[in-house]
Amino acid sequence: MPKSFLRNAALALATATSMLALQPAQAATDAAAVVKHYADVAHAKFSDALSTAEALDKAVDALIATPSEATLKAAREAWLAARNPYQETEVYRFGNPIVDEWEGKVNAWPLDEGLIDYVDPSYGTESDENALFTANVIANKTIKIDGKDVDATNITPEFLAGTLQEAGGIRQT
Repeated sequence: MPKSFLRNAALALATATSMLALQPAQAATDAAAVVKHYADVAHAKFSDALSTAEALDKAVDALIATPSEATLKAAREAWLAARNPYQETEVYRFGNPIVDEWEGKVNAWPLDEGLIDYVDPSYGTESDENALFTANVIANKTIKIDGKDVDATNITPEFLAGTLQEAGGIRQT
């Protein structure tokens, strides 16, 4: 056999052997430690989501109390700041009925912006899926839901949850 063949074979064997040596050792998984870590990370994520939601709540209260460009800007920034931490908690929804039970009240889709307020004409005027696509509750004292006139002069939590949330069979808010 030529020396180059033996040298290449020896080099290949040495490389393969060293690759095996570089593999990480596999430790036994401690199920309790995994669950504790999961709970600790979830708690941190939900804590971040809560604190930014509380800041958003204060910013919205300030906007309502003193409407201005400054308070509107602050409310928008607070919403943006709250959105990411909230989205990071969505991973805990899957297979978790405790979270899934209330999550739809926090982040239900679809929310047709036209149900709530004015929208740009480019948004469109009709939806095959949602008759309230452009109802504009803010500007209209009365809206039609399932062919019936509904008084929309007082937008209260009860009106939002009891009348609008699943109006027309569509989860709205």
